[in-house]
Formats: sequence, C-alpha cells, structure tokens
Amino acid sequence: MDDQPGIGILQKEMGIDPDEVASRKAFLEFTDADAALLKELHARLEAERDSFSEAFYDHLRRFPEIVPLLGDAEKLERLKRTQSAYFSQLTEGEYGVDYVEHRLRVGMVHQRVGLTPKWYIGAYRKYLGELVPIIFHLLEGDAEKCSATYNALLKIIFFDMELALDTYFHAEHQAIVRAKRYAEQLIADMPSGLVVVDSTLNVRSVNNALLGMFDLGTAEACVGRPASDMLGVGDLTAEFQSVLEYGKMRPGLALERRDAQGSKYYLANISRAQMEEEQVLIIFMVQDMTAYKEAEERIQWLAHFDVLTGLPNRTLLAERINIALSVAQRSHTQLAIMFLDLDHFKNVNDTLGHDIGDALLKEVAKRLKAAVREEDTVSRLGGDEFILVLPDTDANGAAHAAEKLLESIAQHCQIKQHELVITSSIGIAMYPGDSKNFESLLMHADVAMYRAKDDGRNNYHFFTAEMQARTDRTLLLENALRRALERDQLRLHYQPQLSLQDGRVIGAEALLRWQHPEFGAVSPGEFIPVAEASGQIVQIGEWVLRSAVHQLKAWMDSGLAPMTIAVNLSAVQFRHTHLPELVTQILDEVQLPPQYLELELTEGVAMHDPQGAIAVMNNLHERGIRMSIDDFGTGYSSLSYLKKFKVYKLKIDQSFVRDISEDPEDKAIVAAIISMANSLGMQTIAEGVETPEQLAFLRLQGCNEIQGYYFSRPLPAEQFEAFVCGRSEV
Repeated sequence: MDDQPGIGILQKEMGIDPDEVASRKAFLEFTDADAALLKELHARLEAERDSFSEAFYDHLRRFPEIVPLLGDAEKLERLKRTQSAYFSQLTEGEYGVDYVEHRLRVGMVHQRVGLTPKWYIGAYRKYLGELVPIIFHLLEGDAEKCSATYNALLKIIFFDMELALDTYFHAEHQAIVRAKRYAEQLIADMPSGLVVVDSTLNVRSVNNALLGMFDLGTAEACVGRPASDMLGVGDLTAEFQSVLEYGKMRPGLALERRDAQGSKYYLANISRAQMEEEQVLIIFMVQDMTAYKEAEERIQWLAHFDVLTGLPNRTLLAERINIALSVAQRSHTQLAIMFLDLDHFKNVNDTLGHDIGDALLKEVAKRLKAAVREEDTVSRLGGDEFILVLPDTDANGAAHAAEKLLESIAQHCQIKQHELVITSSIGIAMYPGDSKNFESLLMHADVAMYRAKDDGRNNYHFFTAEMQARTDRTLLLENALRRALERDQLRLHYQPQLSLQDGRVIGAEALLRWQHPEFGAVSPGEFIPVAEASGQIVQIGEWVLRSAVHQLKAWMDSGLAPMTIAVNLSAVQFRHTHLPELVTQILDEVQLPPQYLELELTEGVAMHDPQGAIAVMNNLHERGIRMSIDDFGTGYSSLSYLKKFKVYKLKIDQSFVRDISEDPEDKAIVAAIISMANSLGMQTIAEGVETPEQLAFLRLQGCNEIQGYYFSRPLPAEQFEAFVCGRSEV
C-alpha cells in the first residue's frame, strides 16, 4: 500500500486501499448513477439540514448514557454543526480517498469517546427515518425517483457503517496488539528469569533476564531444548512432572549452579498455566540470589570478625570462649585469658596518621596469630586492644606464651618508609582460679594489664585478689567523688608559708581534703588520681580555685595582712583551653588583685609540652597571675626551657628536704637548686620542713620561704586565721 499515492494514514493502517473501496462499492452495487442521484438530493436538502440536526439531538437527549457526552450548551452547538456537516457529506456525491479517510477518523473519535456500534447504527436509523418523508416531499412524489434515491442513500449509509465498524475492529485489534506488546516487553525486561516449558518439558520461550542469568545466548537457540538440561542447576524433571500432574505451585526452590567462576545461587518458583485447547504449560520463574547470598555471608562475617585485621570480634570471641570454658570444665583443665594492649599506640596515630596506625595493627594481628597455637583464639576487642584465649594452658604455659608475645611484638616493624618499634602490656586471668565466666575473666585480665602498664609497660602480670580489691576501691571512690561536691564533703585546708627573712606568714597553700561519711578521711594521694582519670578534676579544680580565692579575700576583708594563696593545677586543668579566662573571671568575682594568686604547676606537667606550657604561662603572666614550679628536682627540666617559663618561684620537693641534715647528695642538690634560682632571678620555697636542722641549712643556703610541719600542718580556714594572728617571729 505504501506505493499508492493519495490514501490516508488510517486507510494504510487498516488495509483499506482504493481496490478495497472499489470492491466494497461493487458489492453494494453503488454506481456513479447512485452518486449522481445523491448529489442532486444534496442541493435540495441544504434547507432542511439544521432542522434535522435539531430533531436528531432531541432524540439523543432521551438517553441518559448519551447526555454526559453532549456537554454544555456551547459544546452541544459545536456537536450539532459537526453532525450536520457529517450527514451533509453523505449526499455530496464525492466518495473517494478523502471521504473514506474522513469517515475512518470520525469513527475513531466516536470509538475513543465511548460511542458503541449500537449508537452508531441507531443514529443512521434515525437519519433514514427522518429523511424518507423529506425525500418524498423534495422529489414531489416521484415514486420511481424516490425509490432510486433512497436506494442510493441506503448503499452509501451501509458503506459508511462498514467503515465505522472497521474503526471499532481496528481499535480493538490495536488494543490487543498493544497489550501483547506490553506483556512481551514486560516479560522481556522483567528482572526475574522466565522459562515457559511445554508438556514435554522442552523450552517454549525464555526472556532476556534468563538468557543473561544463565549465559544462554539467543532465545531462538533455547527453544525446543530440554529445560532441565539447559538450566544446569540439577535435574528438575521430577519437579516439573509434579507440577504438571498435580497443578500445585512449587515455591521457594533453592538452586545452585557451579562453573569455572564459582557457584551461583538461585531461587525459583514453578507453576502451571492452563491455556486454550487444553494445552498445559509450565512457568519457571527464577531470581539470581548470588549477590544476596554473598551480602548475607558478608554481613555474617562482619558480625563476627574485625574489619581491619580479620580477627574474631567480641561477638565471636564470646562464642569461642564459652565453648572453651565448657570444654575446660568437662576435662578439668585450666584456661588462660590474655588482655593485650599496645603501649603508647596513640602516639603513632597522632604523629604518623591513622593509615600507619591501621597498618601497624594489621601487622600486630599477624604476629599474634603466628605466635600462638592453632587451637588458640586471637581477637581484636577494639582500638589497640587484643584478647587471646589459650585452652588447656596453666600458669607456666601462660607466662611462656606472654613472653613469646611480648618478644614478637617488640620486633622492628617496617610500615612504608617508617621503621617502628612498639611494645605491649599483657594482663592474664586464669580459669578456674580467677573466675569461671567470660565477663569476669575478661575484666580481671584487663585489671592485670593496667598493673603491667603501671609497672613500666612491655611486661605481663597475672591477676591477683589484691588488684581486684584496688580496682573495686577505685570504682567506689570514683562514684562517691561524683557526689562529693554537691554533698559538701570537700574541704580546703591551708598550710602556712613563711618568710625565712623575718618569719612572717607571707602565704598559704590550699590543699584539698575529702571527708566521706563511710570511707572517712580519704587521702589526696588516693582520690586525686581517681579524679584525674575520671575527668572530674576539672570541676573539682575550679571549685578549689574559686574557694581559695574567696577565702583569701574574706581574710583580707577581716583585717589579715595581704598574702599569697597558692593553688595546685592538675595536668588536665593546665591544658584546658579556657584556663586563663577562668582564673581572671574568678578573681574578678571577688575583686582580688591577681598578684595575690599563685598557681603551682608540677615540673612533669610543664615539661610534657614545653611550647604549650610557655604559651599558657605567658597568657597568665600578662594577666598579672604568678606561677611556680612545684616538686622541682623530681622531673627532667631543661634549663633552656626553665628560663623561658614565666615562673617566679621554684618549690624544692620534700624528698630532698627530708634528709638534708645527713645526706650530702641531698644537701648538694638543694644548694644547687637555690643557687640556680638566684641566678635566674627566681625565689625558692622548701616544703616538708620538719626539724630545726633542716631550717638552719635552708636559711644558710639563702632559701627564701619554707613550709612544713615544723611550723604547722595544713589547717582549716578558722585555725589558719588564728595561727596567723598569733604568729611571732621564727
């Protein structure tokens, strides 16, 4: 039809070419004479067309199904004009290509808006019924001509009706084609594989997903092959036969296909489809579950193993250790739990970066696994902490294993361009001696590991009851200390500081005391480290500073001579970002001049980060606050840094003062400190003075100030005030 010029698009789609049109006209016996009669009638009908259109639409409005299609008045008028033109064309006498195309398009419109063929036929019946008397009238009762004209009109109307019905058939056919294409496309593009199997168990069709899933090439190559053999997932004949025979769907069929690349996993459903003519087909739908299975295995692995090192994590460790404990219990054997922590590992991360740190952890994991037996478990708890479980191991065996582990880890390790040496500390807990359950053994090993660190690191310690008692005590103190401030259990005592020149009280050191209702007086040497380790020292330190400053201002307001109040700073306080601002704020609260506050910093804290210490000291110095170095001589001060520190006083540690009466070395050290301080323009104060001989030596060497039990122990505020008021010259 494409080579026939002049025919319309719909005619091409529907196969109504000029030959077909001529054939239909011939079958209806429609001739040129008929066309001439209709053309003659057309001229006479023009005057009647509008009245006929009105009558036709009055007829349509009687049917509720049609009324919604007629719309409002404006639309109705438009429809009347269209309908009038439509019936006018019926008698124009021109019935060529344009006429046919127009009739087909009108039919498609009617089909789309929902006019079924019955309304189409009814409209023509109404047209003919209304037209008969009009024709008789217009032809002036010429019976023969009326009959011929009416017969011609019937022929062209039936020709029109054929075209109208063609549009309905065409639309239905197109809908079926579209539905078929949609279904085919849906099946072809669906992510699940689909095989249609006939009753002989041979392949009838496959979709694209299945071809890709099983690497089968083309669909044509699959048709006719035995389905079970083609899929390669095992013999499915019995499954197919069962579905064919009983019609019951077989869901959730797990299948595996192995090839050179490994295994593939599938999940299939087999069902039966009853087609026409009693034809029965099998529908085999399958999904590739390989990625899901691999993901599931990965999730399982992640749930039980450490991502970085590949070692068992805490979850798998708990499972293995519980099994090992059960075996040890049944066999009456011992078992060792080791808690291993790398020494100063944080320095590696901080200086070289986490990439180097991670690489080092992986190397440590390899060394740990290589150093123990196959039946032993090495796991990573997190960070730089590792747990080892050694079944059937006594204390001697555990000690031997610990020594081997320490030696292995301490070997040089090359990570990229860095040659690293790292050590470790190990705590050991034994089953059943230390405990009989996993959590307790792990906790005991942890406690022992910290004892190993306290003893210098790079060694191991077995857990003891004494360690547990100390740990329990620490925990009790930590919890109690959290409520000590709000329960008003903390107090400050003040130890007088005297001038060796005239014996006056020129200052006081504020010393923290804790009186607990259950524990009694807790030593600062015991609870201060707990406060530092638990992070409570910042809050407590601020309370101490504020209380001491308020107390000094109260004494001065009551008439005591101005003096210096010395307050110790912990390492955590000193490194706090806003320390200078906090000190200034507290001084401003009571309007105390800054020169009356002295902040004591231990030598070790100052030398931990000398450059940082210099920056903080300079800030405080600019605010008028004075600083001193406490416990001088016990650390490793650099004289080059010491002269850069904004300090005005060195406090000689009591460990040197204690034996200066008899020990020549202590005498030499104290004399050297005083001489050096004088050379640097600093003052000195000796603490722990308890005898006249000590006092005499310090006076002789030119020490500026002293404090100690020779004059007074630390006193509560009221007693300190009384001591100052009653003090006479030394």
